[in-house]
Order: sequence, then structure tokens, then C-alpha cells
Amino acid sequence: MDLYDDVDDKYCIGDSGVLKNKLGITRMDILEAAERDITAVTHRSIQYSPPPYSLQSLQDIHRALFADLYDWAGEVRNVDISKGSTRFCTHGRIGAEARRCFDAMAEDGWLRGLGRDALCSKLAEHYCELNMIHPFREGNGRVQRILFEQLALSAGHSLDWSTIDPGEWIQANLDGVRVDYRAMQAIFEQIIPG
Repeated sequence: MDLYDDVDDKYCIGDSGVLKNKLGITRMDILEAAERDITAVTHRSIQYSPPPYSLQSLQDIHRALFADLYDWAGEVRNVDISKGSTRFCTHGRIGAEARRCFDAMAEDGWLRGLGRDALCSKLAEHYCELNMIHPFREGNGRVQRILFEQLALSAGHSLDWSTIDPGEWIQANLDGVRVDYRAMQAIFEQIIPG
């Protein structure tokens, strides 16, 4: 779970890497299991919401998913984070960068009316760009996937994340850091039925 590097992470219990949580869990493996179990239930309570989307949309999804586990659910992080060699958006720029990403989606008409190839291309581009913001201390991937399910639905398509190979997913996200969206586009081509 805590793959993020930050020298002084106020979200963690001491220097354990375990996130402070409402359940008082102090072991990483138990917290990971609790997070999986809780979000499996809370995910079902999230209602479809059509565009326009914004940072607030991500915050609402995050709060719905994680409110039973974290006091900071739905709040934008106030530390800088990185994962391996990937540095995510500086916390002070999250609002501005999120606006830029969502404005770009709006300019693309929230992807409505696109053919399948163009849709997959734009989903890949917007997913990778938004992924670099990583507005929360934990749970960014789950929140972003839910938002993109809603974005795809608003464009008349569904997404089936279950068929993704984890290694290919990680590589596609790493490629996206370098603004190479081809692998991510291939994944969207795979997970959109039809």
C-alpha cells in the first residue's frame, strides 16, 4: 500500500509507512486487507454522475470510498509524494493542474460522439495526464478508475478493468509519465467491449 516516498509524512504512524486510520490498525498487511474489504463495499454505493467533472468529483469519490477508514478521506494531500522515480504533482499545484486536466476533457466534449479509436486515444491521454496529479495520499488509482468508468459511460461505453494484466498496467502508467500513451491506449482498446 504505502509505496510513496516522503521524508516527513504526517499521514503515517511514525516512520512505519502505515497510514493513520480510524480502525487503529498498525500493520501494513492488515490495513491493506481492510482497505480492500471496505472499498469493495463502499464502491457499490457510488452513484453515476454525468459530466462536467472536476477535482471536487475526485474528492467526492475518494470520500465515499475511504470515509470509514481515513479522517482525511476526500481531502487533497498536503505533502509531496513520489513512487519510485516518478514524482507526482507538487501539492501546491494540485488545484491548478487538475483544472487544466478537466478543462482539456471539457474541450474534448467529455469524449462524447467519438469513434472507438479516438475514444481510446483520448481516454489514454486524459488518464495519464490526470494520473500525474495524484491528489490524495492514498487511493488515487481506485478513485481515478471510478471517474473514468463514469466518463466512459457518459460517452456511451463501459470499461472492464478485470482483464488488465497488472504488469502491463504499471508499464502503461510509467510510459504515460513520459507522455507516451500508446500502451495505455492499447489497454483501453482491450477493456472497452465491442
